[in-house]
Amino acid sequence: MTKSQGLFIILALVLPPGSAQTAISARLEVTVSVYDYADVPSKTLAKAKQEVQRIFHEAGVETVWVSCLPKPEKIELNSCSLVDATHLVLKILPHGLTGDVRDRLDVLGNAVLNESGTGNYACAFLDHIQAQERRHGFTLMGDVFAHELGHLLLGSNTHSVSGIMSAHWLGRELRLISQRSVGFLPSQSHRMKERMASRQGESPPVTRAAPVSPSD
Repeated sequence: MTKSQGLFIILALVLPPGSAQTAISARLEVTVSVYDYADVPSKTLAKAKQEVQRIFHEAGVETVWVSCLPKPEKIELNSCSLVDATHLVLKILPHGLTGDVRDRLDVLGNAVLNESGTGNYACAFLDHIQAQERRHGFTLMGDVFAHELGHLLLGSNTHSVSGIMSAHWLGRELRLISQRSVGFLPSQSHRMKERMASRQGESPPVTRAAPVSPSD
């Protein structure tokens, strides 16, 4: 059984769990395989990736981006087939795959987690992101990517009252996003690195990515 952790402009707040006791200072790395089903302009996607890299870098995690669709780079084909604790998949879809999602412009993406709070797949909905960008007058794409990838690295119930993982993107968070200064909370940075180090140590089995074309 799986569940989705999504970003909502309006959603009840969920406090993040307490930070772990052990300090982790090592800088870790995660690879993100990007499947762009929405044909996002290359410059727009590049800016979004830069914002994600900034947000995670400030949290002590480096991100490596692999373009797997529409035109995978030959040197990176092997990376596109990997899905594990440090190889995540981000699908950029033109719209939500279900009617419930399509009818809610406040739902900008989701991340699929299993019962243990782990997962490797996240989605972002381009039409909803663009609608919110028109409404607010600045870009949100990279921040949506970071939020959903954050769920994959942080686990279940990780919405917070402030920062990039806030369930509400209202006044303060929107201002920080517009200034390119929003990020993870210190406790979230610690939790993320702790979980990544732990999952790496478990050496989980590597599986092949199975991206599915969005339905009409």
